[in-house]
Formats: sequence, structure tokens, C-alpha cells
Amino acid sequence: MKNLEISPTTQELRLEPHIEQSNYTPDSYDRTVDGVVELMSSIELTMQAVRSDWRTTVDRGGLEVLAAPHVERLNAERAAFGGQPLAMADISNQFLLGMAEPDWEASMPTTTDDKDQVARWEELKAEYPDLAPNLEDWYMYHSKLHELRQDSELMARVDNEWRGEQMAATRAAHEFLQLERRREDIGEQMAEIRARAAKTGQRLTPGEQGRLRNLQEQLANAEADVNLLGETDKEVYLNEVDRLKRLEDRRQLKDGLLMTDQMRQVIKESVPALMAGNPALFVGGTGGAKTLLAMYISRHYFGVEPEFVRGHADLTAADLIGRAKLREQNGATVTEFGHGPVARAAEQGRPLIIDEANAILSETLKSLNPIMQIRPGQKLILHEDSGREIIVKSGFCVILTANEKSKRYKGVDDFSVDFQNRVSANIYRIHYPDHNNAYTDDPIENERLAFARICTERGEFPDNIDPDDFDNLVRAAFVSQQIFDGTHGEGYNDYIPRDKQVDGKPGLEETIIASRTLDDILKKVAGSYGEVSIKRACQRFLDGIKNESDRKVMHLLLGQHNLLPDEVGK
Repeated sequence: MKNLEISPTTQELRLEPHIEQSNYTPDSYDRTVDGVVELMSSIELTMQAVRSDWRTTVDRGGLEVLAAPHVERLNAERAAFGGQPLAMADISNQFLLGMAEPDWEASMPTTTDDKDQVARWEELKAEYPDLAPNLEDWYMYHSKLHELRQDSELMARVDNEWRGEQMAATRAAHEFLQLERRREDIGEQMAEIRARAAKTGQRLTPGEQGRLRNLQEQLANAEADVNLLGETDKEVYLNEVDRLKRLEDRRQLKDGLLMTDQMRQVIKESVPALMAGNPALFVGGTGGAKTLLAMYISRHYFGVEPEFVRGHADLTAADLIGRAKLREQNGATVTEFGHGPVARAAEQGRPLIIDEANAILSETLKSLNPIMQIRPGQKLILHEDSGREIIVKSGFCVILTANEKSKRYKGVDDFSVDFQNRVSANIYRIHYPDHNNAYTDDPIENERLAFARICTERGEFPDNIDPDDFDNLVRAAFVSQQIFDGTHGEGYNDYIPRDKQVDGKPGLEETIIASRTLDDILKKVAGSYGEVSIKRACQRFLDGIKNESDRKVMHLLLGQHNLLPDEVGK
């Protein structure tokens, strides 16, 4: 757990083991402009630490207990619209975390005269002992700031003296991003209306059509030109917009998926079809976040953990559908049918994700042909279980991911025509970030992903990472993706020898610094707290490349971007 460093003065103010006063009295330094600013920053940092630690320490059982009232209320709302209730066991951890997190500040006592408040506060800290130190710090900072806010003269000085320009830029940046989020929210509301109609297979009602028109008008108003900059310094304003965007990227990455324009568009198009029970196929290069996208859709739009199947050549139809099993019962051996992921997903109303589907033998995939055509409300006949019928519940759909067929993907085959026809209307090609960019362009999406991995709780660049190495790594990742994907442009021969051919084009056979690889390298560096540099991590990555030709090419690429230690780059 990450604890804040506490100065000796602050340590003296810590109240252990019991709260003996209603508020922590601010000291003389706190009653300055710098002191107020530091308190606000401390609250933000401590709040982030508490929330992050709680999400990593709370177990499934605790989540279910905390979320139970919220799930009950959600099911009541679903029932009012004729929807099926969600079983607690079917709801994903991520979905439960959003509902179950305690209201930490509401639990803080407002006065020590109220013994019930104090008791509840102590019970909360006892329930989460690993969080208690940061909870106490949060309460201390919160209490101090609350008292200081009563000093109108001091707060006026804060507004006027503390980085007036910075504060104005922050307010303007917040307004701008709120406008952007408003536009996104309107778009999502419109998509949800269409998705609900698709799910029931009905035409849009006059009311739904009216709501769509109203939302369209709101979207047009939100897109109107609004002067948010005012008198704010442009550079300061733009820097603040970038910082706040990085914080949002950081949150999204922790939530499972960075929302690039590509991902947002695929979600917008695929979710209505999936909710109607239609299958979808996400195809693209390795490490391009196809699987993350499928998991995100299941957890965030269906609210459940999916059934997940990893495709490989030894997978059988029985592995997918289910098989008969023998067990002892009252001294006798009896046979029962054990459901596979297909049957479980259909019966429980969950998405079924088949990862790397084109690594599965075509004969095995044929067993899925009828599954791809079935829709919620219809019957699934389990011939393997003596013809038993299952009524497919709402929420069932099939999401497949597949790598592009090429020399670089061993054991990968094309889908049969009849199989592909069942998803032909819902095939989405997932490209690497910045796939349309030239080498001379800035790899913005790769940079977003990388920065979101390493930025501080305030959206700032960490002190223990070399910014030049960071920029070089982002660009090297982008170039490797271009080369691997075969979308290389002018300047390509500066990186790869002409005699290297894959699929008739110069390129890498097996190795790429994909989004997943970039993330792993940066996690290694950030998690070492200064012990491992980006150059050292790149050396380890290079050492692990088994393909000799790829290793030579990647050595050239990393060396030209100054990403190898001196003794390696020579």
C-alpha cells in the first residue's frame, strides 16, 4: 500500500487511537496560500490512494455484501421494463466495484460529540486496517481545509494570489472537457436507445424517435463554438487540458480499456448488434487490444463476466458445448452432462468470448454454426445431452477475436465460408494505434497509452523516468507496429534491410512492440521506482526475442532510437 510521507508536525496531529477533537486545528503554515494549496493537493493524492487500495484489497464476498442493496434496486428497475434480473454471481467485479465503494467522506465524523459518528468511523478503519493510515490522513486534511474555508479573507487570497492564471486555466480546461464529455454522453444515450430497440427486435417507438431528435438537437448545441479560453494564457490552458485528459486516460486504462476514437466507434457499432444476440468478430494483429475490447463490452455494457474460451488446435466440440461425466451417487455410478462454456453462456445470459478463434480447427468450429444463428428467447438443443432444450436468455451473444492470417501467425487458418457468413455483417478490423500516421507524424495514441500507464495521480510525468527515453520508446513502438503491420511508408528502409521479406513485403516475422508490450515495458520501469530504466527494460526485451532475424532488426530499431544501454548499442 502506498502511504503518504508525513512531516513531523503532521505526525503530532495524528489522533491515535481515538479522535479527541472535532477538527484538526490548522497550524500557522496551513493558514497561508501555499498551505491551502498543499492541503488541497494532499486530499486529492490521499483520496486516490484510498480508492486504489480499496479496489485491490476488497474480496469478492465483501463486494457482494456491499453491492447487494444496489443490485436489488437495479433489478427492480430492470423488472419495471420487463428485463430479466441479474444474478449476483453473474455480475463482474468491475461492475460491483463501481456500485459498492463506500462513501468515505460521508463516513468521517463531523464532531466528536456524536459518539455514533465516531464509532462508525472507528469501525470503518477497523474493517479496512490497511487503509486506516491513509483514511486518517484524508480526514485530517479534510478537517483542516474545512476550517480554513471559513476564513473568507484567506480563501480570497488563494483565489487572487495562487497561480491565478493556473486556476483560470484549470477552470477553463474543466469546462472544455465537460463539454466534450457532454457530447460523448449524448452519443451514448442515442446508442443506448438504438441498442434497446435492437435487443427486442422492435422498431423505434414514436417516443424513442422523439428522444433521438431531442438528443440530436442537444448534440448540435454542444458542438456549437463556445469561447472557453477567455483571458487565459493559451499555453497554460492547453497544458492543463492535456493534464486533465491524461488523468482521464489513466482512469480508463485502470478500468480496462483506453477509449481511442477507433475503440469508441467499434463499441458504438457493435454493441446494438450484440445486444440483439448477433455474433461479432474482432480481427487484427497481435497485441492490438481485441480481447480487452471484448472483455470491456461484456463487463460494462452487459454487466457480467463473460464465458471465455482460448482457441487452440486441440479444442474439441465437447470442450465448447459440454460432455457427459461420471460421478458416484449412493454407491452407484451415474452419468450427468457437464455444461461447456457455450451451454453455460446461453443458459445464464452471458456473452461468450472465443479468443483467437481461427486457431481452432475448422471441423470444431462447424459445431458452432447453429450457435452463431441462435438468438435470445429461442431454443438451444443440446444433442450431446439427449436433445435437452435450453431457452437462451437475454444477454447471450458470441464475440470472436482472430489474428490476421499470414506467415507470422503459425497454426492460424481462414474461417470457412459458411462460418464467416454468419458474422459477415459484424466484422470489425482492429488496427494498431496511429495506423494511418506517417513516420514523420506524432504517434498520439501510442503516447496516450504510454502516458496513462506511468503518469502520477495528478496526471503529471513521474520524476524517475527519463522523458527523452519515454518519447523514443513511444516512437519506436509506433515504427515497429507500422513495420509489422505492413503499413510502412517513406523512411522504412532506414529501419529494415531490403532483403527481409514477410508476405512479400519487408517486415518483422514475430516481434512487435504492440500496445501490450509497450504497457509491459513501462509497468516494469514504473514498478521499479527508479531501479530499472527504459533502456535497461528495452535490453531485456531484446534479449528475449527468439527469432534471430527479428532480434537483429529490433536491435537496429532500438539502437536508432537511442534505447539501448551504451554497452549494448555498440
